Parts: sequence; structure tokens; C-alpha cells
Amino acid sequence: MVDPRDPGTLALPLNFKRPRGRPRKPNALSAAERARRYRARKKTLSMHVVTLSVHQEVMRERDAALSHARELRHELEQLLQQLHR
Repeated sequence: MVDPRDPGTLALPLNFKRPRGRPRKPNALSAAERARRYRARKKTLSMHVVTLSVHQEVMRERDAALSHARELRHELEQLLQQLHR
């Protein structure tokens, strides 16, 4: 309310009505743009999938290489011990 004796008070509009919901972002994407980005994301994720058989084969080869490296290291230690005798 405006006090007639106070010159500092202003009349405020009482008919201010905010729109319903959350305010819109200025750079919001349209539904089509969101869908396009979603499909592109799904496509790139599906391209990076490794099948279980390929993964198992790679793990088998890695284990074989590690065991071969252990054997070579053991052989090297034996040769070094023979050299120091």
C-alpha cells in the first residue's frame, strides 16, 4: 500500500502473475536437436563395444605373454648366477 504521508513509497502493481513452470533457458535445445544428439551419443558408444570372445582372446594372449616373460626372467637370473660363480 502507498502511504500518502511518505513520499518514498511507490505503488506496486498487484496484478503481477508469473507464467507457470520453470523459466526457459535462452540457449535451450529443441526436442529434435536433443534427439539427434542422443542418437549420435548412442551410435558412438555402440562403436566402442568389444565382444566377449575378442576380450577373452586378448586376455589369453596377455596371460601367455606374461608367463613367457616370467620364464625368460627366471632363465636370465639363472644365467646371471652361473656367471657370478
